[in-house]
Amino acid sequence: MPRNRKVRAKKPDPRYRHLRRFQFKKGQSGNPKGRPKGSRNKVSHRTAMDTLVKLIHSKRTPAALQLKAAETFIKLAVGW
Repeated sequence: MPRNRKVRAKKPDPRYRHLRRFQFKKGQSGNPKGRPKGSRNKVSHRTAMDTLVKLIHSKRTPAALQLKAAETFIKLAVGW
C-alpha cells in the first residue's frame, strides 16, 4: 500500500546564493554562440601537407595513391 507522504519543495542551498546571478536567464541557451561549424573537422594545413608528402615519398604506397596524393597536394598548395 502506498503511503501518502507530503513532498516538500526543495529549498535552495544558502551556500550557493552568491552564484545565483551567474546562472542562465530563463529562455537563454547555455552556450549561445556555441562551437563554430566545421571546427571539429578541421585539420591543420601543415599536418595535411606532411601526410601527403609522406604518401608521395613512400615506396610502399601504390602508384595510383601517390598520384592522387600529389594532385591533392597541388590543390592544397594552390588553394583550390
